[in-house]
Amino acid sequence: MCNKAKKIAELFTKTVATTKCFDQNLCKVKVVSCTNGRMLTEFQVGPEHLNQRGTLHGGFIAHLVEAVSTYALTANDYVETRGVSIDLSVSYLNAAKEGDNVEVEATTRKVGKKIAFLEVEVRNKDNKQVLATGRHTKYIGV
Repeated sequence: MCNKAKKIAELFTKTVATTKCFDQNLCKVKVVSCTNGRMLTEFQVGPEHLNQRGTLHGGFIAHLVEAVSTYALTANDYVETRGVSIDLSVSYLNAAKEGDNVEVEATTRKVGKKIAFLEVEVRNKDNKQVLATGRHTKYIGV
């Protein structure tokens, strides 16, 4: 883990542990690794992550895509901003239930002068089944 990526991983951990805003929903998400432009996290699905059908809530998955990809972006050595989201899309492929172990891998695909493109894969850690994929586009010209 490079020095900046290590600081970003520590910032993520501190932020989700202490925030009183919406990101407090990520408090069980732990950073596994963080490198230049990439972040891997994991968590165990708890009752607070479920929808009324008893599966991992789609809105929570979208929140994961947005948050983890933003930290992956800031882990880039040459990016100095969190940017502003201009597009976010999520494709839901499979369900997860309470007790499942989930990993979220975000990768920076391209960083231009003003726009960055990120991709995320949400997987069941135990059987490697892809639960969702996400694409996140951010304006970074601020």
